[in-house]
Amino acid sequence: MQIEYKYECTLSILIENQPSILPRIVGLLTRRGFKVDSLAIGSTEYDQTSRLIIILPGNMRVIDQITRQLYKLLPIIKIQNLTHFPSIRRELLLLKILSTRKDRSKILEIATFFRAKILDFAERVLTIEVTGDSEKIIALEQLINQFGVLELVRTGKIALSRESIINAQLFTKQKNVNRKKILNSYISEVETKLYLK
Repeated sequence: MQIEYKYECTLSILIENQPSILPRIVGLLTRRGFKVDSLAIGSTEYDQTSRLIIILPGNMRVIDQITRQLYKLLPIIKIQNLTHFPSIRRELLLLKILSTRKDRSKILEIATFFRAKILDFAERVLTIEVTGDSEKIIALEQLINQFGVLELVRTGKIALSRESIINAQLFTKQKNVNRKKILNSYISEVETKLYLK
């Protein structure tokens, strides 16, 4: 039976720093046939640990399966599913743009609108840095492509759960609605599975 992907899922994984842990995680995901859209790893507030953020298409069943498989690896300390929780998600984009004198003011106007930073200002090339969510990054890319992009590099997504009271209260109001959606999708998956047998 083919896995039906419903939405973008975000997993935050706290791991012990060991030389072979990242290849083991990636190997586990590829062997099981999971498609990974983004993977970012970095140091954390704890010594000798790293936080790995994985973005992948899936549903509750896929996330449950991945979580169970990953917890079998000893260096995994904690897995947090940020998919349906209030969280802050960011990406970083660096790009070099061909900048003629007549286009420079338009490029700077676009950069100002998107709150991008000009990192390098050469005679014919501008280097820009922008951080934000995926929608902001894609919108900037679409506008800036007309000027001639010489080089472009984009990081994977990183994410942290929100702690603010306002967002927690908003989330509490939406909790029942989200829970019903999650349960309905899970129930329909189970019913489909039973029907196919």
